[in-house]
Amino acid sequence: FVSLEGLADQRKTVGAKQTLKAMKRSEVTHLYIAYDSDEKVTAPLKALADQMGIPVDTTYTMTDLGVACRIKVKAAAVGLLT
Repeated sequence: FVSLEGLADQRKTVGAKQTLKAMKRSEVTHLYIAYDSDEKVTAPLKALADQMGIPVDTTYTMTDLGVACRIKVKAAAVGLLT
């Protein structure tokens, strides 16, 4: 996994919907899911990640992920792209 500080410089998707779409296109190599995110939002991401063998990191909050991606809002999920 890339450190939180390194996320801003990576090719990535931010947000559950964008990340799920990218996962379905097999473009995501690593997945970050905020531990304080809504389970209804992130459950499909976790299920697909398990199915596809994508490693999942759940050590950060939504605020941490938003700041790391240099966006002004919180992020439930971030996917690193191939």
